[in-house]
Amino acid sequence: MKSYILKIIICIIVFVSQINLNAKVALVLSGGGARGIAHIGVLKVIDELDVKIDLITGTSIGAVIGALYAQGYSGEEIEKIILSKHFQDILDDKISRENLYIGEKRWLPNSNIFFELDDKFLPSLPKSIIIGNRLTNNFFDYYFPSKNLDSFDNLPIPFRAVATNIVSGKLKVFDSGNLHEAVRASMSVPSIISPFRLGEDLYVDGGVRSNFPTEIADENDCDTIIGVRVNTGLRDESQLQTLLQIYDQTLNISINDNVNASTKLCDILITPELENVSTFNFKNRVETIRQGEIAAKKVVAELDKLPKKKHEIEHNDIDVIEFAKIDVKGNKYLSKSKIKELVNLKTGVSYKKQEILNALDLAYSSKLFDVIYPVISQNGDTLTIKVTEAKRKKLEIGVAYNEVDQLIVSSTMEMNNVFQKNSKFLANIKLGGKQEINIDYVKNYGKLYGAYYRIFPYAREYETFTYNIEHEVEKSVVTAEFGATAGLGVFTKDLVLEFYGYAIKNEHYQHIAEFQDEEYYSDGFGLKIYHESLDDLIFPTRGGKIFSKISLDKDYLFNELDNYDLFVDLLLAIPLHNFSIKYGLQYGNLHSKLVTEFSPNNIGGIDSFWGLKPNEMNASIYQINRFAVGYNFKKKFFVDLQYNSLNFGGVDEFLETGEVELLHGAGLCLGWKNKLLPVRLAFAVDENKEDFFYFSIGYQFDKFFFSRK
Repeated sequence: MKSYILKIIICIIVFVSQINLNAKVALVLSGGGARGIAHIGVLKVIDELDVKIDLITGTSIGAVIGALYAQGYSGEEIEKIILSKHFQDILDDKISRENLYIGEKRWLPNSNIFFELDDKFLPSLPKSIIIGNRLTNNFFDYYFPSKNLDSFDNLPIPFRAVATNIVSGKLKVFDSGNLHEAVRASMSVPSIISPFRLGEDLYVDGGVRSNFPTEIADENDCDTIIGVRVNTGLRDESQLQTLLQIYDQTLNISINDNVNASTKLCDILITPELENVSTFNFKNRVETIRQGEIAAKKVVAELDKLPKKKHEIEHNDIDVIEFAKIDVKGNKYLSKSKIKELVNLKTGVSYKKQEILNALDLAYSSKLFDVIYPVISQNGDTLTIKVTEAKRKKLEIGVAYNEVDQLIVSSTMEMNNVFQKNSKFLANIKLGGKQEINIDYVKNYGKLYGAYYRIFPYAREYETFTYNIEHEVEKSVVTAEFGATAGLGVFTKDLVLEFYGYAIKNEHYQHIAEFQDEEYYSDGFGLKIYHESLDDLIFPTRGGKIFSKISLDKDYLFNELDNYDLFVDLLLAIPLHNFSIKYGLQYGNLHSKLVTEFSPNNIGGIDSFWGLKPNEMNASIYQINRFAVGYNFKKKFFVDLQYNSLNFGGVDEFLETGEVELLHGAGLCLGWKNKLLPVRLAFAVDENKEDFFYFSIGYQFDKFFFSRK
């Protein structure tokens, strides 16, 4: 009898243990912004214990990390992925200047604030701070191994991501489709990252309805639910001091209600200590991961009782694919053929993952799209390029200040592809230290390369000064200029060559001291060539630029001058880690029958010669050589140590006798690069040890410098 009872007990123990071995374990990862990096620390502990996970559900950052783990990446591999990239770069959709098409570089930046305009030309506020194009393409990179899935159940670990339909307010549980799209929908933090469109539906962050989706695991009949909760709790009044803190609190009021209810479904709850980690601060990622490990190790005894993996989970790293078909979805004004031309991917050609992303990044640099990203069909033979076109009309506002022109305010209306396909229209007005009206219209034939024509009428009024040897203003003249240029050009992505004709009327008026009023006309033709690969115009650290133009005034229509004008501007920047070595050359040569002390070649200032006041000198022929060593700190603060020399002379003396004067100057420039108003301060001395101080706030460029004669 005892033997019989013992056998029954042993059978029960074996049965119960077998049930435990086959128990279904779910891992639930909550949303929480930067705090969600702590999920990685938890995964590392789960890996150490060899715990078998049967289902992962995640919201927002929890979906990002959960999807990587579901693909077969270990906690350590995910840690390397997340630490290898700067989140500010992933979230920054700004196109680096070096990647812009040359057709966009022809207009120099001079605006600080931008508004998209609707069909009635009314400004519209953006839906979010971040559009998220680069984020979507980074997710395509992360989840490329799962490009051909028909169901998330077929991942190495079944996975669910949750998002919120912003129109219906309903919770959406993604269990199939394209993994990078599902995660991107779940990551659409309201007002921060733009809502994500899939078909007819528009999604925002899943945390709005379910920031801790344990109920999804419960509905999938999981026996044990491990929950990792990283969302912020409600702050007290003393912690509500900033805009982001107020926004975070507002969002968390509703989120905490659904999180508290979801927490009750957890069998094992892991809550890392993250009081000092804010939702939007991704800087302390290493410490955040460590806090996840610390929290997970507190429940090691419970985790260690769970079923173990029978074999290691592997992920697919093959990233070469060939397409039989390439399609486009989401286009409205641009044709599919034009978008395919911009992307320049071909059927029947094998591409690596990075080559696909580089091709779309090149197309994004055209500034025609808010969003452009790839989707691969389940059978792997079709590439679909999904796009959201940029608004065709926008308004730009620019504010700048310097010691010469004082305050300058400009406004530019830009319209792309409105009057004709592949065209750009700009209407600009500038007030303050300079008064201008500029209208520029360009019609392009081709995008990566081709031809174009331009029409550019303008009117402007500006003041020119002459100085004495004490660097004091002696006299000035106000010039009213009315002109127009028309050009025909050819271009590639990086080079433009334009033949142009022009007609200009100038009127000089007395302003300070005695001056004989003048007016004259000029007309003629010229040639321009322009190439640029600089990463930034104000704070360049790498790349090069060359702009050269020559114009000939002959006695054709109204011309009274009979002259030629040659201008060359060259800049090279060679990076050496955080340092850069720079060389600049500026050369001007104006040969004219007109005798005037107000030559258009103005010299001196922060962007010219250090050793003269801004625009202090007018010279018919001059050459400036600049040598600088620059240092940049976090790509935000810049220091340039510069030496420059100036050769100059009058036209007759320089050409006939070769008499040339030479000046020297050197100094230090401090710069602060920001998105709104870049700031520069420079201190210099000339060869006589006289001090000069220069400062510049905002963008000082003449936006239409290339368009003028």
